[in-house]
Amino acid sequence: MKGLLPISLLLVTAAVGATGMTPPAHAQKCMTAGGYGTGLLEGFAAFMAEAAMKNSAKARLGEPIKVGLVSKKCNQNGLLYECHARARACH
Repeated sequence: MKGLLPISLLLVTAAVGATGMTPPAHAQKCMTAGGYGTGLLEGFAAFMAEAAMKNSAKARLGEPIKVGLVSKKCNQNGLLYECHARARACH
C-alpha cells in the first residue's frame, strides 16, 4: 500500500498538469461594425446601410460572421433618405 500512494499522487499530479497545459478555447474576435446608405426610399437606404455594415465586418474579421442586434437610424435629407446601421459582429 505504501508503494501505491506515491505512484497515485504522481499520476494525479501529471493529470492535473496536463490539463492545465492545454491551450484555452479559441476566443471570439468581435467588433462594432457600422454602415451608411442612401436612397429615395427609406427601406432601400436601410438595406444599403446594413449591407455596408456586414461587408465592413467581413472585411475585418473574415467570412463566417455573426451579427448581433442591428440598430438603424434614418433621416430624410431633401429627397434622399440617409441611414446609419450599427451592430456587434463576431467571428
